[in-house]
Formats: sequence, C-alpha cells, structure tokens
Amino acid sequence: MDPRKTTPSDIERELQARFNPGNVERFSSTAVEAAKAEYVEALVLPEESRGRMPFTRDAFVINENPARVEWERQVRKFLVRLNSDFGHRITAPMIYEWTTGIKIKDLQVAEGVDPTNWHGGAHLGSANMHLRHINAILFEYFGKPYKTTIMGRQVGKAYTVKPGFRVKIKKPICLTLWPEWDEGTLNP
Repeated sequence: MDPRKTTPSDIERELQARFNPGNVERFSSTAVEAAKAEYVEALVLPEESRGRMPFTRDAFVINENPARVEWERQVRKFLVRLNSDFGHRITAPMIYEWTTGIKIKDLQVAEGVDPTNWHGGAHLGSANMHLRHINAILFEYFGKPYKTTIMGRQVGKAYTVKPGFRVKIKKPICLTLWPEWDEGTLNP
C-alpha cells in the first residue's frame, strides 16, 4: 500500500473546522466601510494614462554632490566636441581649463600656492576639488588613468578616449542626470 495519505484524518478535519479562517472574526461588528473622498477620486488619473514610475530604489534615493553633477555635464560637453574618428588622450586639467578659461598655473600664482607641496593635491590650490570630481568621472568613463607625455609635457593622469567613442550613448555616472539622459536632453 502507498505510504502517502490521500485523505485527511479525523483529527485534521476537526482542526480544519476549528481553525477555519472563514469562521474567525477579526473585526468587531461595528466596523463600517471607509468613507470615500470624491475630490481625490476626481483628481486621480486612470492607471493606463499615468506617466512612468519615478526612481524609488534605495540606490537611487541619494543626495549627490551638486558640484559632481555639474562637472559631469561639463565633461560630457567636452567629450561631445572630440572628433570620434580619432583616439584622444585627455586629462582633468584640460577639461578644467577649457571649461573655466582659468589656467591652473595662473591660479597657483594668484593664490600663492607652493608648487612643491604636492601632498593631497595642495599644489593645485582651489582647483583641487574640481579636478577630483573630473578625475572621478573620467575614471568611471574610461577606466584606470596612466602617466604619459602629451605635447612634450609630463602628465600624471591621462585617460584614453578610443576612436568611435560617443558620449551620447554613455549613460551618466550621476543618477541625477539619468532622467535627462533617458529623455535625450542631456547632451548639447
């Protein structure tokens, strides 16, 4: 005979009858249906005509640094102007100087910064914070930087932009820019 049971036993039937959820009263008999708000019902759109759901994941609900968001916009403006037929080597100071019109050497002189004090970027003066943001963005776009020489000048952190790179296809690093990128309005 098959060891599996095909029908419930008498004890199981008794317990099912005793603990049947349909027999259990969870609310008092004085409970009434909740009042409806006609104003809200008139205001609510039908589900099929509502827009896209907002970004609500924990990873998306963060407070991003506004300077990093703006620097990503500027980096993308710089990259969109590069000719995609050729490879390029770019640095954060290039983007900073192109965007602001301020040469880092002139900034060092104006701020009286000691150029030999290189620890922690102190020799860059007030541009240090901006260069860190730009470097972080370039690292995410192009990977690990390397030392090289550009036009006879030693460069500490250079990034390779490969031929055919299109910044319009690259999703932004800053989550704040994702809706603009999805809509196609991020790049100039």
